[in-house]
Amino acid sequence: MLTQLLPILAITFTVFVLFFIFMGIGYMVKKEPLRGSCGRVANLMGDETCQFCGDDPNKCESLNDQKANMRDKAKELGKSAV
Repeated sequence: MLTQLLPILAITFTVFVLFFIFMGIGYMVKKEPLRGSCGRVANLMGDETCQFCGDDPNKCESLNDQKANMRDKAKELGKSAV
């Protein structure tokens, strides 16, 4: 029984590790915050307002636009942006 269980555990662990590696790579490439669940699961859990966007779904997009503008300006100056 143990000889059947070990390959399954190894495959499962490998899939989880790959999943987290790809999530990390995607985050580093896009440089965007993870999207919350405004109006969906948060409402089911009893939250009245979204803690990330304050019930304004355009807020995250505008913040990302501001960060992109700052990155572009920093590239023009030859500096790294935060």
